[in-house]
Amino acid sequence: MKTRFFFLIFGFFAFVAFGCEKNEDNIGDSNGKVALYMINSYSKIDNSSQIDENTVITENSPLIFYSDFLSYDSTECIFELSERAIEEIKDLEHSVHGLAFAIKANDTLIYTGYFWPSLSSASCDWTVIDPFMINIGNKIQVKLGYPGLVQGQIIQDKRNDRRIIRIFKQDNKLK
Repeated sequence: MKTRFFFLIFGFFAFVAFGCEKNEDNIGDSNGKVALYMINSYSKIDNSSQIDENTVITENSPLIFYSDFLSYDSTECIFELSERAIEEIKDLEHSVHGLAFAIKANDTLIYTGYFWPSLSSASCDWTVIDPFMINIGNKIQVKLGYPGLVQGQIIQDKRNDRRIIRIFKQDNKLK
């Protein structure tokens, strides 16, 4: 009787452990964090500004931590930032050819782009943030291309990746 009970309990736990379907959406979500990192090194694709994300090496520590993201407007792709994050962006030595950054969710690279100042006369065919816009408020908008998309130009839009949206939504930071 005891042996039968043991096998019944063992079988139940084995069924639960091995019979459940793996949920791919939850892999890597243990931290639930989004952060912006500066990029140390990368390669560009062909003669464009597009960053080959397979070559990206980021700084070890984020420039903007998850706690610095106060909210995210997924319709306009606008991050509302803390004062600390605003000061970090202002302290960067901006270049008219951009400073490369990466957005990560749970330490997984989601997309890359450049801090591309609006005073630049050079165009950019990649994801951009105008760092000087934070002087207007505590928000930064992530856009496709500078000064905008050129007709026929295709930039893969990862700004509203489901992993980013899920994290901001679970913490009530999604607008």
